[in-house]
Amino acid sequence: DNSSRVVAMTPAKDPDALRRELVGWYLYDFANSAFFQSAMTVFVPLLVDDLANTFAWSRHGTSRPESCASLDDDAVQTNCVKCVEGDGAQIRFVDPVSGAVTYSDLPSLELPGGINPTSFIFTMISISVLFQAIVFISVGSLGDYGNYRRRGLVFASTLGAVACVLFVVLPSSASLYWLGGLLIMVSNISLGVSVVFYNSYLPLMVEDSALVVGALKGYNEGMLGDDEVYKAREAANSEYSSKGQMWGYVGGTTCLVLSVVVVFVCSVLGASDWWSYGIAASMSGFWWLAFSAPAFKRLPERPGPPPPKDVNLFLQGWLRTGALLKHLHRVSPNTNVFLLLFFVFSDGYATIATVSVLFASRELCMGALELSALAVIVPLFAAVGGYAWHAAQVKTGWSSKFVLVLNLMFLAILPLWGCVGFFTTAIGLRKPVELYVLAVWFGMCLGSAQAFGRAVFSELIPKGHEADMFALFEITDKGSSWMGPLIAASVVQTTGKIRPVLIYLLCAMVLPGGLLYALDLEPSIKAAKGDAGGGAKDGAEDAEDAE
Repeated sequence: DNSSRVVAMTPAKDPDALRRELVGWYLYDFANSAFFQSAMTVFVPLLVDDLANTFAWSRHGTSRPESCASLDDDAVQTNCVKCVEGDGAQIRFVDPVSGAVTYSDLPSLELPGGINPTSFIFTMISISVLFQAIVFISVGSLGDYGNYRRRGLVFASTLGAVACVLFVVLPSSASLYWLGGLLIMVSNISLGVSVVFYNSYLPLMVEDSALVVGALKGYNEGMLGDDEVYKAREAANSEYSSKGQMWGYVGGTTCLVLSVVVVFVCSVLGASDWWSYGIAASMSGFWWLAFSAPAFKRLPERPGPPPPKDVNLFLQGWLRTGALLKHLHRVSPNTNVFLLLFFVFSDGYATIATVSVLFASRELCMGALELSALAVIVPLFAAVGGYAWHAAQVKTGWSSKFVLVLNLMFLAILPLWGCVGFFTTAIGLRKPVELYVLAVWFGMCLGSAQAFGRAVFSELIPKGHEADMFALFEITDKGSSWMGPLIAASVVQTTGKIRPVLIYLLCAMVLPGGLLYALDLEPSIKAAKGDAGGGAKDGAEDAEDAE
């Protein structure tokens, strides 16, 4: 009986209204991307790490040795601190007789509780993501009912942006390093929650796109088959995701460039690095607030059905998530496999972005302006890469999954090259120039991997449960970064070095990339959409058992 496969046509959304909604959707990515690309990637880690280290030195029994570069004759000074490229800060000793130079590690420093000051920020990120996982699932159902989709987006976005603005108060005292950790948690969790509601718009806009509406009309008229509808959805998903990601990188990069200018001006005016970093970090919060406001005006309510009576919607998120996972395990187990793989490889590239600035600062001896230039390169080429990979997909007909696998394998080159540094001091992320070259490579693949990962996942969502499924997506996307920072914190706590984390990063992209290549997702996509667009009735009904 083919009647169950016929799609019930609904009136197509006005093209101008859809265009306005898409502009608002892109604009919100333009607004919030400043937080991660500028504040969290560059200025917040540098500020909080320096505050924590300064406070830790104040608790240490001995004073910190002077920098060799600040002394009169750098060539002959002894018992001073010198940053050695590839090894980081070292205490230099010069033999008074032979003139032989030797280096030793700095003394081990501790914050209250015994934590290493450099591992503090990684620990805070890991803790924040544990809270993220709880909040994601708790609010995931809200986007599917009433007008919570837009309200949740506005509330979470505003809270996160205000927390980001408050980073400007930290430079007043090194003892406020703990407040930096608290603001990291509040702003990071808020961003993740806002993106849950933000991403839940994507499948709805895809269904209203001219490409999908036309394909569904042809399907109902018997002129097109399942494959054509599937390809139409994939094309619309890929286009919207790639453009959203591109505008996100453009917004983040623009804010970052302006922040670098502010840092330069502050330096010229004689301001300390702390104040330069604090002001630059707060700029991301103001940027987030300023550009999210016009985005909210363009995003409609997209209301769902009324909330069930006598039901706790926050508890409902856990019940619905459990029911969805149970259904996926029974009907579409490959969707759960994809979630697991995504959890691992997104952890890999998220961790690269998180630790790179401290690796460059601590082990490659790069200064503030050099680090800022490095940070600009990544999102700039990520925007270019997102567009280039999308164009390549359109030209070649590659699936979104295949492009994602290619991106992962190319990203694996970065940690592989860094691992060369275990065996030689000449190459293998031993010089800043290597990191500049790899930053271009990383950027070209990162934006595309994120966009195509989101596009693949959105095809697996049962209709009517967009917010629930994107709550799971955010746990594996934003939330996945808990493992990498936790490993980095443990490594720094025990060895004082970041380089060993590269071994984990290599495995985190090569292994899931290979498994994803062998994973057949087309049956799962058809199950989610009811063959062509029938609403995934079985999946939705199974999930609604929890209601």
